[in-house]
Amino acid sequence: MRAIVVREFGEPAKVAKLEELDITNPGPGEVVIKNYAAGISFAMSLNIQGKYQRKAPLPYIPGSESAGVVHAVGEGVSRVKVGDRVMCNVDSGALAEYNCVRDICCHKIPGEMSFEQAATLITSYTTSYGALTLRANIKPGEWVMVLGAAGGVGLAAVEIAKALGCMVIAVAGGKSHCDTAKAHGADHVIDHRQLDFREEVLRITGGRGVDVVYDSIGGDATIQSIRSLAWEGKLLTIGYASGTIPDIPANRLLLKNASVMGFNMGHYYGWAPGVDRAEHSHTVDAMISGVLELFSDGHLRPEIGAVYTIDQFQEALAAVINRKVDGKCILRHEHPED
Repeated sequence: MRAIVVREFGEPAKVAKLEELDITNPGPGEVVIKNYAAGISFAMSLNIQGKYQRKAPLPYIPGSESAGVVHAVGEGVSRVKVGDRVMCNVDSGALAEYNCVRDICCHKIPGEMSFEQAATLITSYTTSYGALTLRANIKPGEWVMVLGAAGGVGLAAVEIAKALGCMVIAVAGGKSHCDTAKAHGADHVIDHRQLDFREEVLRITGGRGVDVVYDSIGGDATIQSIRSLAWEGKLLTIGYASGTIPDIPANRLLLKNASVMGFNMGHYYGWAPGVDRAEHSHTVDAMISGVLELFSDGHLRPEIGAVYTIDQFQEALAAVINRKVDGKCILRHEHPED
């Protein structure tokens, strides 16, 4: 099989290479997936450089979100069977034609969902759903501001918050990104390249501020977001696409009686040291069920912003790093739906 392999940390263009590998046989409780679609993310570039919150064990195959068909199953597997269409949340290995995963990482794909949509939903939408419902506990009628609103998790947050009855303010950079967020349900959009988003938030909300901020950007945007919160507002810190982890001004929290909370979907997936994926299996299944229900009801329309082949991996990752893609960038293999 063909796979993108990283044998040392460094610049992706130099260390992430296409190689030929053998297909692994499944062990007890394992499943081999023939991958047809996989997600490309900004976090992937950090992982390859060794700059992520934790370093992957070398050598490794990048990619944590994929969709395909069950190719083989190991002893004791009852969750899925050969031939099932599945989407998978994995620690690594998605950027390969085949991947061996634990059966509890596999979730069946509804018949009306494409492989590309499934690879988009499994991590980006589950992350946003978990953050907004488990941590922020959003309620209908609340104001939710989404930073990085045209990206994979950002667009997911826009759609989910809107589907759950919130008023959504989307913040993005540039007209095309703002237009994408608007098309996916945002009530208001703010181009941070043209306007001070804190001032715009206060204008839009009549000086009140927002109840929840979904922040995958970090840096100064986090500080301005805290200043944009309403009384007893909540800031969700999801990631740091700006490259800067912010120092939170505690006095701002005191003045607004505000809360800052993190959400690490990887912990539920068992990617944190000492955490077994099985410990959170029911929680993950519930989150994915929530996402699938919203999809079935027509509330979610995953944006596939760009599609590349495995031979074009470097071009695909560069497009994501340079913010050229709205929604999700997908690495795609030919499949039976072609």
